[in-house]
Amino acid sequence: MIYFDHHAATAPVKEVLTAMREAEAFAWANPSSIHAAGQKARALLDEARRRVAASVGADANEIVFTSGGTEALHLAMNGVARGMPPRHVITSEIEHPAIAATLDAWQKNGTRVTRLKVLHGIPPDADALRNAVEPTTDLVVLQWVNHETGTLLPVHDYAAVCHENQIPLVVDGTQALGKVPVDAHALGAAALIIAGHKMGGPAGIGAVVIRKGVDLRPAVLGGAQERGRRAGTPDVVRAVGFGVACLHLPSRLATMPAVAALRSAMEAELVALGAVVNGAEGPRVATVANVSIQEKQGTLVVAAMDLEGVCLSSGAACSSGVAQASPVLRAMYPDQSWRADTALRLSFGPSNTRAEVDTALRKFALVLPRIPNLG
Repeated sequence: MIYFDHHAATAPVKEVLTAMREAEAFAWANPSSIHAAGQKARALLDEARRRVAASVGADANEIVFTSGGTEALHLAMNGVARGMPPRHVITSEIEHPAIAATLDAWQKNGTRVTRLKVLHGIPPDADALRNAVEPTTDLVVLQWVNHETGTLLPVHDYAAVCHENQIPLVVDGTQALGKVPVDAHALGAAALIIAGHKMGGPAGIGAVVIRKGVDLRPAVLGGAQERGRRAGTPDVVRAVGFGVACLHLPSRLATMPAVAALRSAMEAELVALGAVVNGAEGPRVATVANVSIQEKQGTLVVAAMDLEGVCLSSGAACSSGVAQASPVLRAMYPDQSWRADTALRLSFGPSNTRAEVDTALRKFALVLPRIPNLG
């Protein structure tokens, strides 16, 4: 099997799996208990928190563990907005479904939402955000790296605008961690979202990096876990895995030039087969090639390539099973709707090789002529 779907999930590095197996002997105890068994679990949780914090330039007490990126986004968006429901929110047209669905629900309760345009993968600049700010703006929520095209947004510039206007900013960094250097203190957002399964850690664990001095209203009431910001017994084993994965972030970042070379090789050959690259007009991370082949239904190509032993996707993993063209590409290319219907996303990680790219390209050359053209 050749795996080109690293933006959906990455395989945990072997050290993560080893650390999680070793932690299971102690992590079953409740880390809130004061007896010896509970304190062993507490020690594991505290060490994991320190490791995650250090990897993103934060303090340990700024880390709030969650069950993943989606919960972390919901906790942050609901927890730092100046009003609830907010009166006015600024976002972009290409956000992850976890953000978009929340904003859709808020709109039904009266929230006004301004969605900044990201035409052709060119992100809005600081002035675009500044011009969208209103006296009633209660929240800005924007991603750092787009999950489908890898578009890189200037979140540090956005943070400066939000600071000028004293508006809380939530940054979705789930696709940034492990692809670009992340320093939460330098960023200065009210909340930064990260997740384990996008960077060599386990699924089912994420975190809100909440800036010191920012109040975070809990979404779930109960015990005083996570300093009263997220009730419920934490998953110590997954936290341990997340922490160990964070230790490997420097080596992961060091592979990005090689990953970019694989991405470029894949794109060049797919263009020769008739594809166009989506989002290449703007800044991108190294890890993803999003292409469209006119007249070839993306989901059919994905299924055919899967039968050939090559894993890729046609959009966000969270939208799998939904017969819907990519809303990201519809927003980026409103005058070329076929790009959304025919999109393929190939996302790369440190484990991929040039031999895998060459094999996949041979499979594409075999598969594409078999796919019927769209009617």
